[in-house]
Amino acid sequence: MSKELKIIPLGGLGEIGKNMTVLEYGRNMIIIDCGVMFPESDLYGIDLVLPDFQYVIENKDILRGIVLTHGHMDHIGGLPYLLKQVNAPVYGTDLTLGMVKGKLDEAGLLEHTVLETIDDTQTIHLGPFRVSPFAVAHSIPASVGLVIDSPAGAVVHTGDYKLDETPAGGRTTDLKRLKALTPNGVLALLADSTNADRPGRTPTEQLVTEALDELFAEANGRRIIIATFSSVLARLQEIINLAQKHNRKVALTGRSLKQNVELARNLGYLKIPKKLLIDIRANVPESELVILSTGSQGEPRSALNRMAKGEHREVEVHSGDTIIISGGTIPGNEEDVGRMLNNLFSRGAQVVYGPMATIHVSGHGNREDMRIMLEAVQPRFLIPVHGETRHQYLHAQLAQNSGIAATNIFILENGAVWATDGETAWLDEMVPANDVYVDGSLIGEIGDLVLRDRERLSQDGFVLVYVPIDKRRKLAGDVQLISRGFLRMDASQDLMDEAKRNLKRALKRNGRSHDDTIRETLEKFFYRQTQSRPVILPHIVRI
Repeated sequence: MSKELKIIPLGGLGEIGKNMTVLEYGRNMIIIDCGVMFPESDLYGIDLVLPDFQYVIENKDILRGIVLTHGHMDHIGGLPYLLKQVNAPVYGTDLTLGMVKGKLDEAGLLEHTVLETIDDTQTIHLGPFRVSPFAVAHSIPASVGLVIDSPAGAVVHTGDYKLDETPAGGRTTDLKRLKALTPNGVLALLADSTNADRPGRTPTEQLVTEALDELFAEANGRRIIIATFSSVLARLQEIINLAQKHNRKVALTGRSLKQNVELARNLGYLKIPKKLLIDIRANVPESELVILSTGSQGEPRSALNRMAKGEHREVEVHSGDTIIISGGTIPGNEEDVGRMLNNLFSRGAQVVYGPMATIHVSGHGNREDMRIMLEAVQPRFLIPVHGETRHQYLHAQLAQNSGIAATNIFILENGAVWATDGETAWLDEMVPANDVYVDGSLIGEIGDLVLRDRERLSQDGFVLVYVPIDKRRKLAGDVQLISRGFLRMDASQDLMDEAKRNLKRALKRNGRSHDDTIRETLEKFFYRQTQSRPVILPHIVRI
């Protein structure tokens, strides 16, 4: 039996999202987090991106459990897809599992999944692994990092964290417990790299509360609409407190926001005074109302984006509204957010966003937070995780400046197999870790070829080609071309006629009608004439 500890990231490295890490010792495996990544604009029609579960499925008989650090979708969103293929108990804090229950219920998996609640005072045993959570400050309550003791040594997984001494909700990162859990030192540190390019400390959430307080005062007599992430529950609490201070009622719009508020309220993470929360259709003067909404990222179907387009059923944005976007723009969403902002401004609203006030701070530690974490843990080996490639390299440079030898820092990519005997470390042969695309009910069926076709269709459209043939597969009539998204037929008849003539000549030279001949002939012709490459769709009709 192998006595090596293996750490295998299946997501979250070289990217922001779909965080998932496998730890393996002998015939035992555990998983830390199982998230999704939301598609960037070049993934046409894709709803979600999943980690590649192939390695876990192939070894599902040795899977002892799945441990979650917190309830954000990039850490829990992949669970329903994984649990359809493997059976393992899931461990997390009460709020994290509350969010997981909703996802599993929608997928019809709740009754078949064992969910075990843990907190930051206990230790759980999963085969040879002893997993001890410790509290961390993040933008969602009940977040934890993990100390994972194995026969090879202790591994620390920070989860998402920052070192905010005055966080909303009052939960700080418990470095004291972290040190107490690692009396014999730390073999390897898997540390959040998200903000490795931001100097100093992450600003305290208290600054956001102060800025929002000022905006509430300035909006005296006007309706306030605030869009933020539905999972940033600590900030929602601050907004509720400010609404009470300024004698306003609070209404919610957005399905995920309503679900998360109800869950957090039931678990005691949100304290909402009686009669403060009202139905959005209630008859309340606008000067006494705060509307909390989803949509800080400009998501097409979000509540705020529907308001911006004039499509929301209950809320019509108008002159005099104060709209606050309290959420940093995730890379890749800039165009959607900008378009939504323009629409809101055009409706006469006073919009406050990003650069205009401190209405959002990150839930991740900046470089100085990361340096303090490195000095607190003092690991033998560092594996920068949770970040794009530049973040991993900058984290590595920071670690070298903090005294960790370059040879003890491993910048991995998804699918890498980091192995150690407790003394030295090396890389084994990689495992599959390709992106898996979700498109509606299709999971994994959409590949790179389909995406390239979608990209071409979005840029140059397509031409449908009807070619009549006889029994000998020879041309038996006139060719028809139908263009969609490429050229207007009525305005380009001469070009289409010339394309037909070129195609007929090619088919006669070839002797028989073949899809390849049709595609190659028309692709070359249209590119030569227009410098565009429409997708050619041959349809051969037997006569």
